[in-house]
Amino acid sequence: MTAIVLATSSAAFEQRVRRALGGSLNGSLQRYQPALLAIDPVAAAKEMASSSPSVIAIGPNFPTEIALEFAEVLEEERPEVGVLIVAEPTPELLQQSLRAGVRDVLAPEATDDELRSVFEHVIEAAARRRTNLAAELGIGLSQGRIVTVLAPKGGAGKTAVATNLGVSLARLDQGNVAIVDLDLTFGDVGHVLGIRPEHTIADLATIQGGVTGTTLKVFLTRRNEHTYVLCAPGSPEQGERIPELLVERTLRLLVAEFPFVVIDTSAGLTETTLAAVELSTDLVMLCDLSVPALRALRKVIDALDELGLDRAQRHFVLNRADSKVDVTPEQASALVRMPVDVAIPSSRAVPLAMNHGIPVVEEATRTPVARAYESLAARFADATATSRRRPFSWRRPA
Repeated sequence: MTAIVLATSSAAFEQRVRRALGGSLNGSLQRYQPALLAIDPVAAAKEMASSSPSVIAIGPNFPTEIALEFAEVLEEERPEVGVLIVAEPTPELLQQSLRAGVRDVLAPEATDDELRSVFEHVIEAAARRRTNLAAELGIGLSQGRIVTVLAPKGGAGKTAVATNLGVSLARLDQGNVAIVDLDLTFGDVGHVLGIRPEHTIADLATIQGGVTGTTLKVFLTRRNEHTYVLCAPGSPEQGERIPELLVERTLRLLVAEFPFVVIDTSAGLTETTLAAVELSTDLVMLCDLSVPALRALRKVIDALDELGLDRAQRHFVLNRADSKVDVTPEQASALVRMPVDVAIPSSRAVPLAMNHGIPVVEEATRTPVARAYESLAARFADATATSRRRPFSWRRPA
């Protein structure tokens, strides 16, 4: 799913972009008032790029010298984000834009067809850049996507989000999905999905010579034709003995075989979670409407930035978003300093489904909460990419 940020005060231009790109936006377009950009381009670049958009378009009717300064900052800090300037494409501006790392210049009076063509060009260029950067980390996006669910505090709903996301991706015919339970102390993905695993991730540490792609298949529990699970250890003691290098090796092997690897984590930022974050292509930043949880999530985001773990695309998911606790989703967005990408409503169907060992997207398919989980899955849906992948072969080694 493409994320577009428009740095413009023009609501009319926003409507033109929405009209030109039609149904391909699916709610992924955000408009950013460019006041901060004029005051502090560096701070504006950090704020606008915090949600990891594919494209940031600046203008129309905005000083080009500030737009160029912003583009230079973004080229240095977040080169995978494509910058587009909406202004008259004079030869001088085109030359300056090339030097600043701007992907294209769009005339304000461009037709809908021209506007769509330019945006699609910048989006494709950003996707190629993101792929190249991911390859530098050792995980080509063409291999698959690692989606890690993070929350700073327990009880935020990580397991419900991770399991329903994984099952929804499989239901969307996105290819086979691996769900990994990295809450190594108290993980219960197996129970929530109604499976009884023969093996867990702790068993991988017993393999002589180290885990390989072939041996890893033995330790996956097959839930159905398209969903496979690597369960958490049966005891906290076993979880404490699992090294980060084993986690890293396992995730690299899984992403080489599966279009999607969805990871449930423990609360906060453990060493194991950081190992997963470092390999992730996407982070689901999960929180509810409590102020302490929102502030804690902001601290997590700042910590990841300080550690240089800012390559993955971030998705802010607000759980129990309709709770009456005197905090609105808009206030939550302001506290976290990220736009809310998906708002999941409260529903007793979620704990009921978890108790039954059936994801709510299967047990209560028509409920608003199930539709919210499916909308989250739709952010990652890419039928074109997965159609090029080979199917996962479920054959135990001889």
